[in-house]
Amino acid sequence: MNLPPTITGHTRVFALVGHPVRHSLSPQMHSKLLEQCGLDGIYVAFDVNPEDADRVAEAIRVLGLSGVNLTVPFKERILPFLDEMTLAAREAGAVNVVTNVDGVLTGYNTDGEGFLASMREEHHFQPEGKRCLVLGAGGAARAITASLAAANAKEVVMLNRTLPRAEVAVASLSKFNPNCQLRAGALSPAVFEAFAPNIDLVVNCLGGGAEASVEALSIEAIAPRAIWADINYWMESPPQLENCKSRGLPVSTGLGMLIHQGALSFELFTGHPIDVASLHRIVKAVRKASDPIPQELG
Repeated sequence: MNLPPTITGHTRVFALVGHPVRHSLSPQMHSKLLEQCGLDGIYVAFDVNPEDADRVAEAIRVLGLSGVNLTVPFKERILPFLDEMTLAAREAGAVNVVTNVDGVLTGYNTDGEGFLASMREEHHFQPEGKRCLVLGAGGAARAITASLAAANAKEVVMLNRTLPRAEVAVASLSKFNPNCQLRAGALSPAVFEAFAPNIDLVVNCLGGGAEASVEALSIEAIAPRAIWADINYWMESPPQLENCKSRGLPVSTGLGMLIHQGALSFELFTGHPIDVASLHRIVKAVRKASDPIPQELG
């Protein structure tokens, strides 16, 4: 194995920016990848006050950070300050990866692609012709909805505690995906039960603070064939996950999504493609060494 050189003024710096991020798996995961590839780089986490959201892009430029992963609440707030964005990022209205090449910041979104890759790996799930229910309307929820629609899902319904936010997201996404029926609804037990019997996939994109709203939903209403996916890998006891297991529903914890989107991010940062199987081993080792389970999404 080629070990990276000692940190110098030439060492490239990559980072996770969000709030909170102190216990994310991303720094350990990316640091191990940099080491294994023999690259002169480090990866750190910056816990940034949300009130400073409009200064994040400039900080990336001023500090010369080579690449940044973004988590809540910066995925959407950084958009006005980027120089370029991919179509996937524009469609989702959020970015989770920013590269810095000579001061030019380009935004990407690997959340949707990472989620679909993990669902194929874990459940052999193919979105084509499927009906999907997404809980939440934030950056990750929109990215996942966009990817499901682009992969020819028949219908994707977004349920959110703030209905207007879901309606705005659906209106925007519909322009890019006219062949998929996109709908918005309020996150309530009654609305959930109305859609649940015909659903093939439920994706919980609501993070900390929304547990009670998710727990209020009736798992019994979900079709037996449906998959329950929760993207919050950091939660020790994600809402409804154990109930879904008890019902015999296939479930996903979100760890696969972290791994797949992390591999995509690393390749964007460094140009080095990553074997996902090796990344699974890295994350397994990191989690085994972490007690308790990290409490934040990275």
